[in-house]
Amino acid sequence: MSTVIITGASMGIGRALALAWADEKATLILSARGRQALDEVAAEVAARGARAVVVPGDVTDEEHRVDLVRHAVDHGGIDVLINNAGRGFYSPATKIDIQQLRDLFELNVVAPLRLVQLAAPHLERARGTVVMMSSVAGVVAAPKYAAYAASKFALEAIAMSLRSELAAVGVRVVVIRPGPVDTPFREHATRAEGMVGYDAPDPKAQPADVVARKTVRAVLRGTPVVETSNFVRVASATGRYAPSVLRFALRRMAVK
Repeated sequence: MSTVIITGASMGIGRALALAWADEKATLILSARGRQALDEVAAEVAARGARAVVVPGDVTDEEHRVDLVRHAVDHGGIDVLINNAGRGFYSPATKIDIQQLRDLFELNVVAPLRLVQLAAPHLERARGTVVMMSSVAGVVAAPKYAAYAASKFALEAIAMSLRSELAAVGVRVVVIRPGPVDTPFREHATRAEGMVGYDAPDPKAQPADVVARKTVRAVLRGTPVVETSNFVRVASATGRYAPSVLRFALRRMAVK
């Protein structure tokens, strides 16, 4: 039976990941800031016949990160670390608040890296897997997404280096790239002052449980990168093979 750490587990993709791993009868170590929401997810996990340990806290806090790893080790080790916690950010690049950018990087980049550092010896013993929840924004930086995309580009770079560095000790690194997902992500995003829009449901949004099932499958199969929808695959391929087309499309987006 696997022990799986999931950050940002109280809602959206994190909650869906907890339920998907519950179906695999994993022991789940669940992190998020809100205890009540985590307790509700833990109850859903228990209803599926699996066990969840609730560890409320903020992943940007070192004490919480250490505590999270300790709880996992106390419950059998760490087979899978899923760095799912993160936040969006909508702002023209020239209007990004620099302190807010630092805060975003603490959550979206520093916290995942630090958790990998803390968990690495235990992952090595288990020959386990690190999952980095990236985004289509990790390969394409759309207008108003400069801050968020920069954090996901950074996460992708860390994952690429980690994959080669940890291969020798049997630890795999999986990157998941969703596009729009039907979650509260947009409403919780940071925004530049006066920034409007980005509130309506996205017609391309995937259900969170689809992303979660694809993630579990990738871990079980050792798939290094998963682009979760045709939208993501097309955007990624256009950036690689037809960059001039992508640049034209992004310029059109910027003036809408």
